[in-house]
Amino acid sequence: MRVFPNLFAAMVPSPSPPTTEWIALPGHGYHEVIVDSPGHSDNPADFSQEHMMLLLQAYKDRYSHYCCLDDVNYVSIFKNWGREAGASLSHSHSQIIALPIMPPLMKREIDAISAAPFCPFCNIVMREISSARAIAENGSWVQIAPFYSQVPYETWILPKSHISNLMEMDERQHCDLASLLRDALRRMRDLLNNPPYNLMIQQIGSGYHMNIRIHPAITKIAGFERSTGVFINPVSPEQAAAEIRGA
Repeated sequence: MRVFPNLFAAMVPSPSPPTTEWIALPGHGYHEVIVDSPGHSDNPADFSQEHMMLLLQAYKDRYSHYCCLDDVNYVSIFKNWGREAGASLSHSHSQIIALPIMPPLMKREIDAISAAPFCPFCNIVMREISSARAIAENGSWVQIAPFYSQVPYETWILPKSHISNLMEMDERQHCDLASLLRDALRRMRDLLNNPPYNLMIQQIGSGYHMNIRIHPAITKIAGFERSTGVFINPVSPEQAAAEIRGA
């Protein structure tokens, strides 16, 4: 496993100032690639428990490095698998982008959590763990097809306890996450014939309930979705969960 700066970085530590009369920020930040495996054709769905734990440790270590920097407000960790999901290289890899701003999506979620009398994600775990949308669970984590799924067969993996980021995981949670993530990727591969997908780790320093979202890229985002922000999903979360459970 290797980590190095992205050759085609979206953010750089010392960008040139923008030359425009419009309001703009320089592209300041950090962009890294994590090479998941030495094997060029290795599929994350086939990673061993030890291998997946090592990958999660790499995520945790790089998050720990960037989240403490004064010029970083958000650390995005994600994986694009397959060209249709945005992967420019066929060799399995993940990416980390450390931003100087809080992304609008995360800001909306944080604002909603702050305004709620309880943690919405804790409520989701409590309500969904025994629902028709539950897929799998172990001692520390649960996988569900979220009620408000944007795309077919979207799944979330959530910790049963309220932790904000990977740094707060204990050894048992680390081991259990590796196990459930391996199972989730295997089921998706078997059910959907190794589909392209985006895997995104949503986390902040504190005041949040971290979660991992997996979006198979098997439908197109077209004019309606781009113009309205409304997503058409032809597969109900209950149907998706049932099919994934059976995979």
